[in-house]
This record gives sequence, C-alpha cells and structure tokens, in this order.
Amino acid sequence: MGRIYGKEAKMGQFILGVGLSTVDLIAEIPQFPKENEATFMQSYDKQVGGPVSNALVTLSRLGIDTVWVGRLGDDEYGEFILKDMRKEGVNINDVVVEKKGSSPFSFILVSGQKKRTIIFNPGLSFSLDGEVPEELIKGCDLLHLDGFFIDGALSAAKKFKDLGKKVSLDAGAILPGLDELLPYVDLLIPSIDTAKGLTGRDDYEEMLNLLSKKGPQCVVITLGEEGSIGMEKGEVIKKDAFKVNVVDTTGAGDSFHGAFVYGELQGWDLKRKLTFSNALSALKCTKMGGRRGLPKLEEVNRFLRERGMVT
Repeated sequence: MGRIYGKEAKMGQFILGVGLSTVDLIAEIPQFPKENEATFMQSYDKQVGGPVSNALVTLSRLGIDTVWVGRLGDDEYGEFILKDMRKEGVNINDVVVEKKGSSPFSFILVSGQKKRTIIFNPGLSFSLDGEVPEELIKGCDLLHLDGFFIDGALSAAKKFKDLGKKVSLDAGAILPGLDELLPYVDLLIPSIDTAKGLTGRDDYEEMLNLLSKKGPQCVVITLGEEGSIGMEKGEVIKKDAFKVNVVDTTGAGDSFHGAFVYGELQGWDLKRKLTFSNALSALKCTKMGGRRGLPKLEEVNRFLRERGMVT
C-alpha cells in the first residue's frame, strides 16, 4: 500500500499510533463527594480521549500526518471515536471494529481544586487480536505506543526496530507486557509514578539512568506541575512547567508526548523538545478535557514568543 493515506504528508513523515482511544465523559464538580454523599455537576462534556489518540491529534494539529490502529466495539461510542478521529485528520482505515465487545470509555470527575479522578472501562483495549498491517509499518516513519494492545504493539515495535525506525512509548501506567516492550523503545516517556514503579527509586537522575539501561536512547519523566526532566546522550535537563490558568489536566501527558514526538521529527535537541512540549501541554490545560485545548503550531509558537523564547 505504501503512503496513500488521503494526501501527501504535510511534513514528509507519517506517524503510526497503536493504542487506546476512548470516550471521556467529563463532569466538573465543586469537590469530590465522600462515600454515600451526592454532589451537583457544574458542567458536563463528552470528548474522545486516550493516550495514543490524544497524541496523534496533537501531531495532526501540528501538521503531521498520522495513522491510528486500534480496536473498537460496533457501538455508539465506537462510532463517536471514529467520527472524531476522521474529523481531526487521523487515518482510521485499519481500525478493527468488532460486532461483539464494547468500545472503551471513562468517567472523569474534575474537582474545583483542578484534581481529577478517572473510572475506566477498558472494553476491547487489551488485545488487538491480529497484526499491524505490514504496509503501514513500511510506510510510516515512527511508531507511537501507550502499552495497550500489547500483542500488536510488541510485534510492530520489533518490526520498526528491524527497519531502523524509531519507537516512542507513553508509559503513563505499568501495563502487562511493558518490560517486554522496553528493549524496542527509543523514546520512553513515563509519568513520575510509572518511573518510580519501574525503578523503585525517588531520585530523578537515578530513575533516568536505570530506565535508560532498559534500552531507550532518550528517557523523559513528566512531573506534572513541576514540568519535565529528560536524559539524552548522557545529558540531563529539567524544564519547569509554564504558569497558566489551569482548568483541567486531563490529557496533559498525552499532549506532551505528541509534542515531544513532533520535536523529535524536527531533529531538535533535548532542551528545545522539553520546552516545546511543556508549552503545548500548558496550553492544553487551559481547557476542559483532553481535546479542546490542543493547540495549532502557531499558537504554541506565539505562546513561546510572548515569553521571550525563540521558536
């Protein structure tokens, strides 16, 4: 098949994402209720989310062509996801839709203190039940994973490595098969909680060193409101988060991962990739949900210029 995903690549590159796409049912509440208590919703929204899904849409809005491979149920939520991804310009031709089984969805509660709680129904998100098509692997330049669909993800990662292409992993949680996947990963971006869980350490540099020994050439740990810290080619850099009016942090890490992959495609150094990714993630946090705040490239560049940073 080769590169026939609707139009010629905007940046000359294609990104393949294998992972989760979910429907997020988001309720803003004044505070989390205690057991056997009730509370009022202040607002409600329904959006598409998921680590790989949000990262691909981030890249699409930045001008990169993207392809998503995942598995959905033949249901209302599955159709909602496909419609949204299509609207965002993500190629969905190889998504598996099953007559039996349900599409993933999440209930997300966002408190007045901007903290969130997620209740997740995985549906068909743990097994792809098949291989990623060979033509996609040959036709795409970088593979982005989130640890879901581990069977298809692991097979695709091995083939990407055999072809000398890069693999990035959003390690937002310690999922089954993660250790087996790590040797095939070039760009590893865990959350601070995942990094602690994988290493048993609390010191940032110790975590970076231990994780890099598992195979990745570049390791970045996302630190929430503290920003991010990364190690590449032996260099360790920490960049503080940008100060913004935070509305909701849902999808902040997902957007960071998409932005970091964008920087990798541009050939930027670690400092620039961290700065750009922190900026894009900050802009996302100014809107509710994982989708609405995802900016276009010019918005990120303007945000950085306003803070005296060259883009």
